[in-house]
Amino acid sequence: MYLENKIIAEKIIKYWIGWWIAAVLDLCLLYVFTDILHIFYILSAIFSFSIVFLAWFLYQKHIAFWHKKWSHFKQWFLFLVFQLLWMLMNIFLLWIFVTKLWFYYLYVAFVNKWVIFVWNFTMNYLFTFK
Repeated sequence: MYLENKIIAEKIIKYWIGWWIAAVLDLCLLYVFTDILHIFYILSAIFSFSIVFLAWFLYQKHIAFWHKKWSHFKQWFLFLVFQLLWMLMNIFLLWIFVTKLWFYYLYVAFVNKWVIFVWNFTMNYLFTFK
């Protein structure tokens, strides 16, 4: 039991570190696309997600969950499904809070990162890299 809890704790710590890197990169790209390149914030969210997606998958597979099985396509597909669900939720929350409630898009994106942290870890731990 102790060893299993230690392994889970190590995965959470590695995941947390990678999540911060991916979150900061995603927020920076969102800012660049929206405020500097003047792309609509919803499209910017999709572009930044698309750029961060592959690196985030590789980090989780090889570092956070250290999953060496050769089921790459299955893992990639599950990861893609969970990330697309997150992206749809993220876009919906961005739209609601920015368009309807007049929050600044980066504040909403930052809070969304925190909300989704638990979702992503749980789905990838229990399903994608099991």
